[in-house]
Amino acid sequence: MIRLRSSALLAAALLAGCSSMRGPTTAVVPAASSPPAAQPAPATLAAPPVPLPDYDLTPTLMYDLLAAEIALQRGELLLAADNYLRAAWETRDPRVTKRAVRIAVYARDQEKALEGAELWVELAPEDLEARQSLAALLIHLGRAQDAVAHLNYVLGAAPDSGQGFQAIVNLLSRDADKAQAMALLEQLIAERREDPNALFAHAQMAFLLGRHDTALASVDALLERQPDAARAWVLKSNILRHTGRAAEAITAYARAVKAAPDDAGLRLSYAKFLVEERRFDTARSEFATLARQLPDNAEVAYALGLLAMQLGDLPAAEREFRRLLADGQHNDAAAFALGQIAESRKDHDEAMRWYGAVADGPNLFEAQVRAGLLKARTQGVDAGRAHLRGLRDQFPEEQINLLLAEGEMLRELERYPEAMEVLSAGLHASPDNPDLLYARAMAAERLDRLDILEQDLRRILQADPENAQALNALGYTLADRTERYEEALGYIRQALAQHPDDPAINDSMGWVMFRLGRYAEAETYLQKAATAFKDPEVAAHLGELYWTTGRSSEARQVWNEALRLAPGNRLLLDVIERLTR
Repeated sequence: MIRLRSSALLAAALLAGCSSMRGPTTAVVPAASSPPAAQPAPATLAAPPVPLPDYDLTPTLMYDLLAAEIALQRGELLLAADNYLRAAWETRDPRVTKRAVRIAVYARDQEKALEGAELWVELAPEDLEARQSLAALLIHLGRAQDAVAHLNYVLGAAPDSGQGFQAIVNLLSRDADKAQAMALLEQLIAERREDPNALFAHAQMAFLLGRHDTALASVDALLERQPDAARAWVLKSNILRHTGRAAEAITAYARAVKAAPDDAGLRLSYAKFLVEERRFDTARSEFATLARQLPDNAEVAYALGLLAMQLGDLPAAEREFRRLLADGQHNDAAAFALGQIAESRKDHDEAMRWYGAVADGPNLFEAQVRAGLLKARTQGVDAGRAHLRGLRDQFPEEQINLLLAEGEMLRELERYPEAMEVLSAGLHASPDNPDLLYARAMAAERLDRLDILEQDLRRILQADPENAQALNALGYTLADRTERYEEALGYIRQALAQHPDDPAINDSMGWVMFRLGRYAEAETYLQKAATAFKDPEVAAHLGELYWTTGRSSEARQVWNEALRLAPGNRLLLDVIERLTR
């Protein structure tokens, strides 16, 4: 099956609609990028009150402080650090010393930063931020063993070992010497192996450093002791995901949610992960639970509506979007979605009214394009093309997309030669644009110009050999329209390796297996595609497999269900007529 742009766009819209929603409360520290040299880790632990010294604002002190601030405003960081450090020694005030250290760090003056940090710890030995800053500087300067005492102090003084270890992981993950960072952590936890927080920190650190096997071993050891530790299951899921084991990662995340069922943030993170992996049925179930937990949350309602659309449950989707409009929430996004629903029902006038109600936001351009396509259907192609060309001044940055829309309009109206002409003109100006190449390939297929289709898809793959959409389209076309089945299988395998759960690619794999006579394998892939995606083309393929293998009643059942959802689909009707006449 050739991937449709609309399905991908809907999934992207769903993720974008969830982007403003609060993330998990059972969090895992993200991978840290390298900070500027000797940048201390940000404080994660509160410092106890420190007795402040009593001192006079002498002329010398006033001069140093004013000179430091003026230098800071002028961007002269070295001079500012020098003056602040002198003021720190004169006042012995930990607040002044802290500022001196921070400015020296940003100035990359490691000598002054270290001098200030040592003074800071001397003045405020219980200040955990001071200890962390000094440890970070010592590690950066190659004095890791000198940092151990300060890190041990952080662990001992933290309200609990989990907070202490988290602060240390944050600090060590910034060290450019990854082997040294891990060795330091292992030295710190050597006497704390029975502490679950030590195991978690070790797994987390290994994950952040890209040592996934080590990370998995530690997190599994933790889960043996605490099988209901939600944070450990989240971490395990992240590790598995980064090693390409998406299915296992989903299972691990589900265990985290089961362990903390009332954590709405955690459930939301899991639901978004399911969307990214195109597990729309399961994602919808999780969002439904979130809706019960957060009944007034507009973001959850919007996600539920989009998922219902993705799964073909248009009445449920319409209810969610109309409720959002009634509440004055997501007006433009809801109007756009209702336009899509009306369009799918062939109610073109209603769809154009909804598209016209989109006043702003990321869907404005697409709404105007869809309105143009509907004008072409209801008022004639000239009206549709005029509408799209009228958008050129309003959306100057969307010239390529307007050409793509015009090409799509002409393909929908089966005016394939004109579509080829429009897209070829676009490629004359932008010869390597992958979207134009892909669109022209699709138009060429309709004209039986498989030579152009293959040429354009190969041009995409020449620039981007891992382009799963082009790999799938080329593989599917060769399987469907030629007898080059083994070659087709190679392309589809490459696409499926990147997106093993993509229903369009699974359909392609099922179809090429069918063409090769490998019916058992074909059924596995086609059933997977049909479960995830209620599409008439998938149903046509699965039904043909059933019919060919003597299971005519199952074939009719699949076809009848597809016809209920898409009663006029030409491909489906042609397959039924060809096989049953």
